[in-house]
Amino acid sequence: MALRPLALQKDINRERIVNLQKKINYIQVTKKKWILLVLFILLVAGWFKFFYKTWTNESVPENADCIIALDVKKITNTLIWNFITTPSQWKSGDWFSSSEEGKVSWDDMISLPDYVFLFHLSGEPENAFYTVVEINDQDDFEKGLKQYGFEKTATGSFASSTSGIEFIQRGNSLLIGNAAVKDKKYIQSVASALFSKKDFIVLDSIEKLVKAGSHLAMETRFIKNSFFTGDYPVTGDFNDASFVFSTSLQTSNLPQLSTNSFRYSDSSLLSAGFTQPGTGAKMLLPDSAWTNISKAVNFDLDSFLLPSNHFYQLDITGLYSRADSAVSYTYDDDFNPVEKVVVNKVEEPAYNFIVYGDSVPLIYNYWNTAGKFETSGDSSLFTPVPFVKSYCTLKSKNQLLLTSANYKTQKLDKTIDCILFIKILLSKIPPALFNYLPPAVPKLLQNIETAEFVIEKKKGQTILNVRFNKKKNDQPLVSF
Repeated sequence: MALRPLALQKDINRERIVNLQKKINYIQVTKKKWILLVLFILLVAGWFKFFYKTWTNESVPENADCIIALDVKKITNTLIWNFITTPSQWKSGDWFSSSEEGKVSWDDMISLPDYVFLFHLSGEPENAFYTVVEINDQDDFEKGLKQYGFEKTATGSFASSTSGIEFIQRGNSLLIGNAAVKDKKYIQSVASALFSKKDFIVLDSIEKLVKAGSHLAMETRFIKNSFFTGDYPVTGDFNDASFVFSTSLQTSNLPQLSTNSFRYSDSSLLSAGFTQPGTGAKMLLPDSAWTNISKAVNFDLDSFLLPSNHFYQLDITGLYSRADSAVSYTYDDDFNPVEKVVVNKVEEPAYNFIVYGDSVPLIYNYWNTAGKFETSGDSSLFTPVPFVKSYCTLKSKNQLLLTSANYKTQKLDKTIDCILFIKILLSKIPPALFNYLPPAVPKLLQNIETAEFVIEKKKGQTILNVRFNKKKNDQPLVSF
């Protein structure tokens, strides 16, 4: 066989290399396309799994006067992200599942929709709240009924004293209520409205809650009066460091609610301030309540909350122990008096209260005329405050001070512009005071550093924000 010319052989080899390179490039491009396609499918599936949400108004009756919407997917996504970023804050295990062999968990029995709507109906007991969920697996559901001690009631519902849940089943749907509500006619009427009469709430009411885009959204109807009007939407959001509630206060006296720039200490146990309330604010409490408050503080509130006042501010640096001695006398056998001294430790607040306004001398003169002072030198001991020695001082024609004897001036390192604010540093509250609260409350607050309440004007609305901030540690925000 004749040998090919060397140049021709080189061209053939070059062509083979080029073809081989094309095949490799084709394979690589095809592989990239498949990888991109798989990633796209995973992203779409992930979006549907974690972010796409559906909702319906068919789980809430039309006469609901309070609706709470829980965004299940958003709550789940936030918890997953918090677990990824702060794994040391979370214990292993599944809160909603049971790891015991042979036992079924709640998520084996029922499945939650993308939005869980809790609702209360007008005219029913305050603890009568309901929601609708779906049965996940009928066999597991029936097994769970025995496991959690559900028993059939005379009206056909099922109740469990162990779980505190009562429900009515219609097909694959469950209407769940509070088993503590004794009158079973309430849950029966709700079931009739939803499953038989189909009396559902209008779509707009549910849509407003969904569009809030919060972990929690609530709409409730307060009794209207001359100060508050309309419905009040509430939103709630949380992360690994705080929990925030917010609502718009629809007031008829907006022009009378002025804003002030308050300066306060970030290290005080309690800092608070509020501007002079409008005349309609007195409608928030009945006359009897204002009378009782006046009796408690031992002076007339109307003579104190003058329209000419601008704002009020309170600073409590802390509660401090003081030895208080009480002297009593007994008698010996010869009837001679014997002095007996008992020493007690008392907790006293160190506080400073400021009234700023155009007519504060009128308040000072009223208290002086009413005999509320015991004058010693150039100081006036303020007698209506029995729990700590306090002095009243007319610092200027615009400032009146009520100050405890143990108060030390604080560095004012924070500023807030608002109508009202209250900031409580929970970590500075003596543990003994928590004994006066229900046991569940101290446990709930044990990892909360501060609680803040602020009313401010924003974009023509009066907004109330309630915020709880976590301590700087590796524990969860709230422990149940």
